[in-house]
Amino acid sequence: MSNPYDLARSILQKISCTLSATGSLMITSQVLRKKANRVKLQQRILLAISFCDFCTSTVWVFTDLFMPPRGNQRTCDAQGFIIQFGNTSNMMLMVALQVQYLLIIKYGWSETKMKKLEPFLLILPFCFGTSTATAALSLKLFNPANWDCWIAPYPDECTSSYEISHGNSDLEVTDCVRGDNARIFQWAFFFALLWAVAVFCIFVMIMITKSVEKAERKSASFSVNANRPNRPTQTTRRHSIQALNADGRLTLTDVNVIQRRTGRIELVLTTRVKMQCILYALGFFVVWGFPTIARMIQLFGGTIHPILLPLSGFFVGSQGLWNAMIYFRPKYSTLLEDHWWQKLWRLIKLNLLFCFEYDGEERNDDGGEENDHVSSSIARSFLTRAGASKWSFFQLIGHGENSDDTLRSDVQAGESCRSDNICHDVEQ
Repeated sequence: MSNPYDLARSILQKISCTLSATGSLMITSQVLRKKANRVKLQQRILLAISFCDFCTSTVWVFTDLFMPPRGNQRTCDAQGFIIQFGNTSNMMLMVALQVQYLLIIKYGWSETKMKKLEPFLLILPFCFGTSTATAALSLKLFNPANWDCWIAPYPDECTSSYEISHGNSDLEVTDCVRGDNARIFQWAFFFALLWAVAVFCIFVMIMITKSVEKAERKSASFSVNANRPNRPTQTTRRHSIQALNADGRLTLTDVNVIQRRTGRIELVLTTRVKMQCILYALGFFVVWGFPTIARMIQLFGGTIHPILLPLSGFFVGSQGLWNAMIYFRPKYSTLLEDHWWQKLWRLIKLNLLFCFEYDGEERNDDGGEENDHVSSSIARSFLTRAGASKWSFFQLIGHGENSDDTLRSDVQAGESCRSDNICHDVEQ
């Protein structure tokens, strides 16, 4: 490996793939160890994405063992199958994740309704990845391709039967030993899907952003109207107060307070979910950005700069790293350690070295099922009295990232209570 760009690519890719596999393991641990996460479709999609990324990152770390001369054709086929299966399944699962966010944020679907789509959102991506990988294996398309074994012609400069049939060569029969028409299958099995997924993610981000902006405008309008003095008729006021105070219930003033606070909390949570959705999509763009640039340059007949090789090798193997940073971002902001490296080490211990943690300490820090139940009960009680009919929305966006704890702090902090009954219920 005398080429410095190849050497840089090999080193950077092993580093990014190792970090990516670690991040995927952390997400897997967080999802599997908490029942509240395992029952959520969004968490199971992220679990599936982490599984696919862990598979591809692992074979990329040991790519030298799969490729000739240290490996053979069988090991090359094995690596090509895993990479094709993992990457295509990962892209389809990213579509499923974006669809899930879109249905929850824009259309207000509940967890029960979302479960009806689970076979399509979870099973179809794996079926698609398995089918393309199996087809490529049967067509003998997996061969050494730059830094790994994937869909490529062998020898690299051989003439495909498609080129011969279109009169682009004097040959009558292809001289490709393996991987005939591999360039076409690269587009059919991978790059067309990659670009379609990128366009779809952009579309979903636009839809969600517009939906949240619309909700913000409604919330602002409601806040203005809520701050105006109410002028109900004397009869309406008398009957309303009698109905509310008969059992010591809330007064009209209390209802207005709760409505304003409920709208604020719902808007804050919706904005947070929107940010998570956008960040997952941006992470996908960062990972596949440089390979896409290289492919577009090649498509238009340009010369690919050598620097794109190490950049592509580094970012293409970092999907799990980006997913982990996005996934644990809310939890990271709630940790009490002073320095960033202490917070990072805390997250690693809680998700990878949890066997060495005391149960009480882990449960206290990681927001175990008991704490989630308490905080969920607090928020549920508050929102029920506020007249919120879609508590399932708040359950769905838990993210496994201690959003319940954040919700509880949002309810309790920063506002003076106009009703002692409300304050008492929140503190419980």
